[in-house]
Amino acid sequence: MSSTQQPVRSASSVELPHKSSRPRNRMKLSTTVAAENFAFLETMVSLGRTDSIAEAVDLAIARLRRVENRAQLEAATVAYFDGLSPEAQQEEQDLARQLHLSAESVDFNLEP
Repeated sequence: MSSTQQPVRSASSVELPHKSSRPRNRMKLSTTVAAENFAFLETMVSLGRTDSIAEAVDLAIARLRRVENRAQLEAATVAYFDGLSPEAQQEEQDLARQLHLSAESVDFNLEP
């Protein structure tokens, strides 16, 4: 092996951060949940999607928050467009049509 090459380290030799080095922004929560929800959380841990029940709860809540945020954004967008004057609505439609036409020539997969 040349002096510039580093030996390949096995996964067991890779140092992981200690739990004490994780951010301390967690709050203690003690509650009960439906049995099927607890089983779902345990499955997330057993499948390796999360390291703990607490992380599984955080992930599930993050997903719910994203869904609710999207619904809120959708409602605000509808309210915005419904509140436009007919002239402004026509201008938005013209801009959308022009953007659509210009995007047709873009290869989003970056294929030649």
